[in-house]
Amino acid sequence: MGTNEDDREKYDLYTEQVVLHPAKKYKWLIRIGKLLLFAVSVIIAASLFMVFLYPVLQKRIEEKNKDKNVIYIQKDNYILADNQTAEYSDILTEKDLKDNYEAAMAALRAKVEDVNKCVVAVDVEQPFSDVPTIESSQTEVAGLVVANVNSTYLVLTSSSLLEPGMNYIVRFSDEVQTEAAFVCRNTASGIGIVSINASKLTAEQRNSIAVAQLDNSYMVKQGDLVIASGKLYETSKGVSYGTIAGSKVEYSKDSGYEVFETSVSITAGGFAILFNSEGNVVGVSKASTDTSSKFIGISDLKAQIETMINEHGIMYCGITGQNVTEELAAKYGLPSGVYISNVDIDSPAYYAGLQAGDVISAINGQSILTIQQFSEKLYQCADGEAMYVTAMRQGKDGYSDVAFSVSVQLKQLN
Repeated sequence: MGTNEDDREKYDLYTEQVVLHPAKKYKWLIRIGKLLLFAVSVIIAASLFMVFLYPVLQKRIEEKNKDKNVIYIQKDNYILADNQTAEYSDILTEKDLKDNYEAAMAALRAKVEDVNKCVVAVDVEQPFSDVPTIESSQTEVAGLVVANVNSTYLVLTSSSLLEPGMNYIVRFSDEVQTEAAFVCRNTASGIGIVSINASKLTAEQRNSIAVAQLDNSYMVKQGDLVIASGKLYETSKGVSYGTIAGSKVEYSKDSGYEVFETSVSITAGGFAILFNSEGNVVGVSKASTDTSSKFIGISDLKAQIETMINEHGIMYCGITGQNVTEELAAKYGLPSGVYISNVDIDSPAYYAGLQAGDVISAINGQSILTIQQFSEKLYQCADGEAMYVTAMRQGKDGYSDVAFSVSVQLKQLN
């Protein structure tokens, strides 16, 4: 039997005191210290970025976008003729009609001052001459202030006046005029855009200018009283009153325009703006080389105006289509939708496989019945974006659905 000393020597290993490593003992303190050090590093880095790098990046972004004006115009939903209703609560007597007409005309005349604040005269800048002239310019047309963004006024005017590389002036009154720059034009719809640097005008002059309110022209009805302002006769800021005689849809590339026939006469080559009784814009005159009384509804131009200002172009698919009315459907046995009468060669629609005779029934899964709805969906796309088109194509067994993917293009205008 061993002694106590022998036992202690034998079990010394099991009686040693366990001491924690410093790294384990203070591991939470070390973690907290690392987190604090990381946070301080982030704050220092962010401070250096804000002080030194951010101003440089911001300046580069501003320089890149300084000439780019971005606006958004509220769009309107197209109303089918079958859904338009009118309600008449009372039968008006001859005296009622006379009193109401006189009151309505008085209300229209009261709106002229507001209308004139957003209507301007646009002309080609003429070479300086020491010889004064009292004759009005033959090239001068009307313009409409449609936006004020980034200290820049955007003016809608006639495309017939505009040419790239030329200098223009905008006259707000006989005393106030300033230089204007060409932005873009669309000869198909007859409209163009010029821009004005607002800093070249005094504060008093800027306060006298109003941006036009673009109303819903789909709500305009036959018989409505309207104001026309622009180059109606010899002067570019003439004013006349009239009524809506009727309307019809005219078709263009990727678009359909509601055209109002009015009692207002516009001189050949003139350009005028149509206002409703509230003093809001409902149309611009349809380009014509003859005396005309036709105006294109502003609702069918809103998306186009927005893209012309923002992108200096228009969205392009490449079809010419027309609405399948009840009459056409009954006469030719067509399904509801947009009947394609032509497809441009080498257009996005052509490469996607769309053909003349197809009837477009849906865009991106949403049903469409009119070319106006088609145009609205087209202008919601970005350059190069795929627009998914469902069309009805006639075969041996009648019409059947065919799906197409159309890569929409931004068509630059000059």
